[in-house]
Amino acid sequence: MPILRIKNRHRNKQLKILFASYECAPFYKLGGLGDVAGSLPVALKELGVDIRVIMPYYYKIKEDYPEIKKYKLNIYQSNLPRSRVPVYFLDQPIFRAKNIFDQSERARFITFSLLIKELLDENSLNWRPDIIHCNDWQTALVTKTYKKQKSQKYLGAKTVFTIHNIGYTGRTKLSVLEKFGFTEADFNQIKNGSVNLMRQAILDADLVSTVSPTYAREILTPAYGYDMADALEKRKKDLCGILNGLNVSDWNPKKDKDIIKKFGLEDIGNKYINKNQLQKICGFETVVNVPLIAMVSRLAGQKGFDLLKQAFAEIMRLNLQFVILGTGAKEYEDFFRQMNERYKHRFSAHIKFDLKLAHQIYAGADMFLMPSKYEPCGLGQLIAMKYGAIPIVRSTGGLVDTVSRDSGLSFKKYDSSEMFKTIKRALTVYHNQRKWLKLVKNSMKKDFSWATSAKKYLKIYQKLIK
Repeated sequence: MPILRIKNRHRNKQLKILFASYECAPFYKLGGLGDVAGSLPVALKELGVDIRVIMPYYYKIKEDYPEIKKYKLNIYQSNLPRSRVPVYFLDQPIFRAKNIFDQSERARFITFSLLIKELLDENSLNWRPDIIHCNDWQTALVTKTYKKQKSQKYLGAKTVFTIHNIGYTGRTKLSVLEKFGFTEADFNQIKNGSVNLMRQAILDADLVSTVSPTYAREILTPAYGYDMADALEKRKKDLCGILNGLNVSDWNPKKDKDIIKKFGLEDIGNKYINKNQLQKICGFETVVNVPLIAMVSRLAGQKGFDLLKQAFAEIMRLNLQFVILGTGAKEYEDFFRQMNERYKHRFSAHIKFDLKLAHQIYAGADMFLMPSKYEPCGLGQLIAMKYGAIPIVRSTGGLVDTVSRDSGLSFKKYDSSEMFKTIKRALTVYHNQRKWLKLVKNSMKKDFSWATSAKKYLKIYQKLIK
């Protein structure tokens, strides 16, 4: 594929992007950002972008990936799997803690941000980006360092700041920031002696993005943007929403080694073999015509589990089977363990992390429930549709942008009775075989590949350096 050439002050040079993230699959993954960092750069590389990832060299990475080679003093290097995308790992004592979210968490990620600028100033990578793409509060101070002072040694890097979940702001005491050379004058707003690092990055970055068009609109309101809504309103012209993609190397029912029987549109009947297997795993009656609903999720209020708890008794009066996989808040873990005992043979709760089981659940489920209070993008509904499990979602964030009438069912009001009505409506459609099969086929045809997302990111990069 030809290398992209951009006519600007970087004439005849390949576009260079440094993608800064505190997590990156497969090396270290805690949440959705890890998937993004492990997939988006690969898709951008295929478009001809010279993109490289930078992250801390955690203790666990050293243990799990001993083959990673030292690049130079305090910098290690590897590549993202099945790609030529370099990943730089910054090694410092503060990154070696077994728990990266201990009491040194703030200092750890301040150090990471400052090291990035230092490395580029000194040209330690023998490579300098046109744009530094920062992600969430852990890299927020990169945007501050580039706005605060344009280094005499290295000029010109623009910054993109992507909000993956605005609920995690990185609020940090000013006294901690002062130890790293920052002053009160560096920050737009200080509340109760603390700085909201995400809010500051929103104001400092050259361009701000988030992970779906609807979420980009939602966070302009206090209901979703919290105390950052005013900052986002100021940056409205520089704010955009780009949907995350789905890594089809990991999630593809045609090639999935973790399900009992591979299937696609041409042999969709094999999905019933997977349903049968899932029913056996859950201790359910192995019948085809009883709908099987699934959830694979962190057990948290954000994910709508308060609604599910309220409506659970009513739901279990319906003729259905229900499986949940996930861990999270003790309140929900305890509740679903109790329900597991009460509704044996029709409800199955797996309170654990089990990726292999997750694959089988997606492959075997008829429906996938996501009644989220808010959802920046959402991954579960993308996987579900790929595997022919029809999503039942609340209309918020990325769920609005990905689940349409021809591929799923939705409800607007965050209310347990509205959720229950939508589940009942889904059961009615399920028993109309022709309509249901059409929904399943429509959902499986949808394209949520990272290639689509990468093209949109490329456009905003081009816009920045014109």
